[in-house]
Amino acid sequence: MLAIVESVLQATTLGGLPTLSSIRALGNGLTAWRLTLESTWPARPEPELLIFVPLLALVACVLTIELLDRAPPLVALLPAIGVVGVSQLYVAAEGLTAVLIAVGFGLLVIAVLISDHFEYRRVTPWAMTAVVTLAAVVCGFVVSTIDPRGRTPYSLQRVQSATAPASRQASPLDELAGRLSPSARDKVVFKYQTSEPVDRWRLVALDSFDGVNWTADHPLLRMGSQLAPGPEVRVDTTTRRALIRTDDALEGPWLPGQLSPETIGNAADPQVEPIGSTLVVPERPDYYNLAWAEPDIDADYLSTAGVDSTAPGGLNDMGPLPPEIADLNPLEGKRATMATAIALEKYFRTNYRLASANSSPPTGYSWPQLKQFLGKTKNVGSSEQFAAAYVALARQNSIPARLVVGFRAPAKPDAAGWYTVTNKDAYAWPEVAVAGVGWWPLDPAVGAQTGSSTTNPTGAAASITDQARKSVPDIKKIQDPETRPPSGDEADDANSGSFHLPLTQIFAASAALLLLWLAGVPLLKQLRAQRRRRRSGSAAVVGAWAEARDRIRAHGIPVTSGMTVRDLAHAARDLPDTGPGLASVALAVDHALWSGGPTTPNVAGQAWTGVHAVRRALRSRPWLDRFQAALELRTLIPGLRQK
Repeated sequence: MLAIVESVLQATTLGGLPTLSSIRALGNGLTAWRLTLESTWPARPEPELLIFVPLLALVACVLTIELLDRAPPLVALLPAIGVVGVSQLYVAAEGLTAVLIAVGFGLLVIAVLISDHFEYRRVTPWAMTAVVTLAAVVCGFVVSTIDPRGRTPYSLQRVQSATAPASRQASPLDELAGRLSPSARDKVVFKYQTSEPVDRWRLVALDSFDGVNWTADHPLLRMGSQLAPGPEVRVDTTTRRALIRTDDALEGPWLPGQLSPETIGNAADPQVEPIGSTLVVPERPDYYNLAWAEPDIDADYLSTAGVDSTAPGGLNDMGPLPPEIADLNPLEGKRATMATAIALEKYFRTNYRLASANSSPPTGYSWPQLKQFLGKTKNVGSSEQFAAAYVALARQNSIPARLVVGFRAPAKPDAAGWYTVTNKDAYAWPEVAVAGVGWWPLDPAVGAQTGSSTTNPTGAAASITDQARKSVPDIKKIQDPETRPPSGDEADDANSGSFHLPLTQIFAASAALLLLWLAGVPLLKQLRAQRRRRRSGSAAVVGAWAEARDRIRAHGIPVTSGMTVRDLAHAARDLPDTGPGLASVALAVDHALWSGGPTTPNVAGQAWTGVHAVRRALRSRPWLDRFQAALELRTLIPGLRQK
């Protein structure tokens, strides 16, 4: 406990001595497990988030020691099982890490089962190798059977959410019309500086629609030390940074952000909704630093990519479509790809018009307004109607999409290098889930002002999208990609998006080697004994002496090439009841090698009777010694028998 205080809670000590604050912090460790679940991982290195980990380990160690003195050995493993279970409920281990955990636990099982009088100095390296191999095969097989690769692991974090800041009466989507009103459109919302231009800033992503309202039901989590891109992002990324200075027009808990935020600085207790990349704070800072990850792809990659069918934002998140919208078929039944997603964007730019900034744009994004907007071509709509209508038609064609609310970025900075974002930049757009890349923004509304299929991009993502638009042909000319059933390895890679060790092959090879060792070594020793027994004359007596010597050497007695049978009996005096058997072998060896008389079958029988007596005496040894001797390899190698 003192070590925990001095390491994790050092800030609460006074001159290195625990204080009342230290005691309170230890008490807070009882609830720290929940705070950690409410944070993205890795969590910030703060005591109130980390203290429960060493406390849990300490409690498990104390319970284990007490149970070892009061209960059967395997009962003492229950605290360790609890620690492993808790850790896996937080973050499920996979790949080589899971195998190492299983091996470590297998070794722990073996350790508590070893008898108290076991002499560890007699455990040779090959025996430890056998134990590790056995633990790896058995525990690895158990782990892979209980939780086979490819299954999405359960996490307690799925059911945890940080306490959201003060509730809002209106969502950013409902505020779009108010921001674009003549009386508010020129108010400054925020300013920012960045070395690389961006094309938009997001406030919130909405992927659930009940026919009236767009919402997001994913939990908010405290921002950890760094938020890595999700497993759906399998391409390389580059970190971008910006300094954002907020203004009075930025109301509420939402902060302007980017896709895949990594870190946020100078914000008190920031929270993030990782799926939608939404940033929330209980109190708006005057300024903050933001770092985010941008995928490193080009236009060719984007235009030929598929869509991620596992992403949230499918048809089931909208319910049944009205018949007037369900009857629309702008993609003509083509398969869902990024090419068809871009073609749908072109369809909106060609057939509909974005309301002028100087006019009062139409409002509303529920089914009645969308039916009216999509009812006939050349209708005029607002950006949220374009975005909502695009998402509806995309999901109808199996393209996962969601609606995002935020701001368009200014084209140029001011003289001081600040980009100024005002209410007139408020905007809504759709995002599509791209396989291997994550969510990607599209813009069906901005080109609809002129009916153009190209725009003037201000950021890398917008430039890539604009180039991809030029390479995507008309919907009638888009060819569906060829489909083939993925192989087993390809299916695993598609599900995980990361490299996996061939665990099945490793387990199979390890199991084959282990079975070969467990069955092969004793069988070879048995065949060797039979071959020696079938000899005749003095060779049969020499074979009996060699057999007795190898049996005793396998139990850890050192043997040299110059030893006589009586020398071996003296060296093996610690082995119980082997002396009489070795004495019989010694008399037979004296008669066969030194008497000068013939070696009769009775003399050979006397030698092998002594060998059988030695073997019976060795059977009284502990089972672990006998197991080690049965699998010992050195006596099977001619060059090592006498060493």
